[in-house]
Amino acid sequence: MTGFMKTPYKYIAAFLGGLMLLSATPAHASDVSDISANIIASISNWPGLVSGVAYLIALLFGVWGVIKLKDHVENPGNTPLREAVIRFATGGALLGLPIIYEAMERTISGGVPAVETMQTNFFTGIMGPLAGIMGFAAVLGQDFNSILENIVQSIQDLPGLISGGAYIIGIILGVWGILKLKEHVENPGNVGLREGIIRLLVGGAFFALPTLYVAMFETFDDGGIAAALMPLVNVVLPMEAIATIGGPSNCFTAGAGTVATIVCNTMGSTVYMPAFLSVASYLAGLVLAVWALLKLRDHVISPQNTPMWDVVVRFLAGGAFFALPTIVEVAYNTITDSVLAPNLNSGFNGAVSGGGLDAMMVGFVENVFGPLLSMFSWFSFVAGMIFVIIGISRLLKSAQEGPRGPGGIGTIMTFITAGLLLSMNSVMGAFSNSMFGLGVGETQVLLAYTTGMTAVEVDHVHAVMSAILQFMIVLGYVSFIRGFFIIRGVAEGNSQASVMAGITHLLGGALAVNLGSVLNAVQATLGLVGFGVNFF
Repeated sequence: MTGFMKTPYKYIAAFLGGLMLLSATPAHASDVSDISANIIASISNWPGLVSGVAYLIALLFGVWGVIKLKDHVENPGNTPLREAVIRFATGGALLGLPIIYEAMERTISGGVPAVETMQTNFFTGIMGPLAGIMGFAAVLGQDFNSILENIVQSIQDLPGLISGGAYIIGIILGVWGILKLKEHVENPGNVGLREGIIRLLVGGAFFALPTLYVAMFETFDDGGIAAALMPLVNVVLPMEAIATIGGPSNCFTAGAGTVATIVCNTMGSTVYMPAFLSVASYLAGLVLAVWALLKLRDHVISPQNTPMWDVVVRFLAGGAFFALPTIVEVAYNTITDSVLAPNLNSGFNGAVSGGGLDAMMVGFVENVFGPLLSMFSWFSFVAGMIFVIIGISRLLKSAQEGPRGPGGIGTIMTFITAGLLLSMNSVMGAFSNSMFGLGVGETQVLLAYTTGMTAVEVDHVHAVMSAILQFMIVLGYVSFIRGFFIIRGVAEGNSQASVMAGITHLLGGALAVNLGSVLNAVQATLGLVGFGVNFF
């Protein structure tokens, strides 16, 4: 009996935890959302249960206080009056536990009811427009998009589960805080006052968790979660970029079973990826907020073992994960606020006939040119989003990580590379316009000297050379995108990469994309007039 009296909170925590596990067992569940809903329903009566248990413990402390008061009257030297008073006060606090909980919550929220609109708006904003993202995705039916959509639908109740779990933690911390205050009064040398106070404050933060979430989000964007989602969920940025090079209208127009159809299917089957990444980022923000509160408690109890930076960085990273759409838009606008990509396709001229290799090559390039460039734009956008997530997660690392630490050059370059990839077409346009000026990419060909050639032969040559130029544009985009990854690898400390290799890929890619202009410049420099090839 004496051991129980000395450390009752340990037994209380074990008892409450066991009840929570028993009550949280779902009877029937088909996915994560069903499990979450069952657990939430199972613990909905927990406040009443804890209040009942606290009432019984309060009676115990009342009896214990009477006994201590009797001991004090009989032997005041061995039993100070404060031992009886603190037990009466602890019992009174446990009897008034709902009032204590309300005070804890109001300390954090200021009396404003905690709002759940952030979660509601987020999943409404995600789930609503999913079916309308890039209309050609509907052609595909069951594909990778279906998996992503099912995952999103399956976890949309997880935020409620996290909030419910946090509420239970707040309830336990409230009781624990009261008991720690009792121990402080009895033995202030071993139990500091801060141990009881921090548990009450962190418990109040868990009660007001939705309010805390909104505060974390609005640290990065005060325009509201629904407004921030629109640029991402509707894919405004990638659609804007893709539209400059032909866009998805090139898909499914060349006949079923062609390489272009495969490329378009691949791109179309992953168009839910931005929404999926936003959901994953949102859930990461929820977890980081809970983690930050627990770290705050640990910091107050033991500042030497848990520095304040561990707390701050988790709040900041969590807020950034909540506001991922805003961070993505900022990364995009940091590089460019308009679409600068030139018209890369001035078209074919000439014609081929028959079943020769020249006709096959021309037919292949005509089939895949537009879809491939659209897919490169889409890949760059998704890769840019992933780099933003990686950059935010780097905030959780320590400075000992070197280039990959929170302020390391690798982390900085990760954000810069993300912005470059998000606006890849505009960056390509900036490179092209800087070297060759504004204009249309030259992919049409005109032989300056055709003496002895028939019209059919000239058309064959024109068509084949146009196909080569357009294929070089495709290779140029591959090289250009590769250059960004190489330069970031150098910043990350990759000894197998070099800055010059990255710059070579960027310049070589830009030159390949504008090969017609390069050849025109070389011919003009050498004075090849009347015998060369004109590109336009």
